[in-house]
Amino acid sequence: MKILALLSFAVALMAAGRVLLPAPATSPAEPPPPAPSQEKKEERSATIKGSVKFKGIIPKRKKIATDAEAKCSAMHATDPLLSDETVMDAAGNLQWAIVTVKDGLGDRKFDLPKTPVVIEQKGCRFDPHVFGVMVGQDVLIRNKDELVHIIHVKPKENREFGFSQSKMGEERTKVFTNKETIRVFCDVHTWMTAWAVVLEHPYHGVTGADGKYTIKNLPAGKYTLELWHEKYPAMTQEVEVKDKETKTVSFEVTDKP
Repeated sequence: MKILALLSFAVALMAAGRVLLPAPATSPAEPPPPAPSQEKKEERSATIKGSVKFKGIIPKRKKIATDAEAKCSAMHATDPLLSDETVMDAAGNLQWAIVTVKDGLGDRKFDLPKTPVVIEQKGCRFDPHVFGVMVGQDVLIRNKDELVHIIHVKPKENREFGFSQSKMGEERTKVFTNKETIRVFCDVHTWMTAWAVVLEHPYHGVTGADGKYTIKNLPAGKYTLELWHEKYPAMTQEVEVKDKETKTVSFEVTDKP
């Protein structure tokens, strides 16, 4: 009887249009996809290249006396060791000058190179004689001679260090923490010198035997370039480059003030 009464009640409700059916189950709304980033990665594709030439009477490289070091003398019995202070060819193309971006990068930050700068003691001289390195980048110092070298630096803005390397293949890594141009020398062989140009960015180029340099992967912009050489006064030039553009900027140095 109770079942019949319930059925009668349900029929009456349907007839009156008042049956309430349960709402279908719904899943929680998914969050909308994130909006695409409006920040465009800065393109760094510009290149600056050029050459450095000396104007004047081409100076001769100085011959270095190695008589005090028998092993050095033996290495250079037929090939005299010459100073790296002024190295240029008959046309005046100057080697071991470095061109850096002095101004124009603003407050940009740059990742450290994954590979170290390598400087070797080879044939009783440092190779390379001039190199650029970023603040915080590893400098790998390697002995390629079968004799003792004592590497030493006395910077103003970085920590002084000095250590010996007595075996061929011996290596040690150092890091500079502040921008500065630093003379590297050997306490044993006084003629051995090199120059570390420590920068806050990776944009520099050292001239080769042909006097040419290249600075790659620059962001587009206006820059002040600076030429540095241990013997001659520093020089600057202004340049503007666009994305994927290559500009040529050359320098001419002289021994006159």
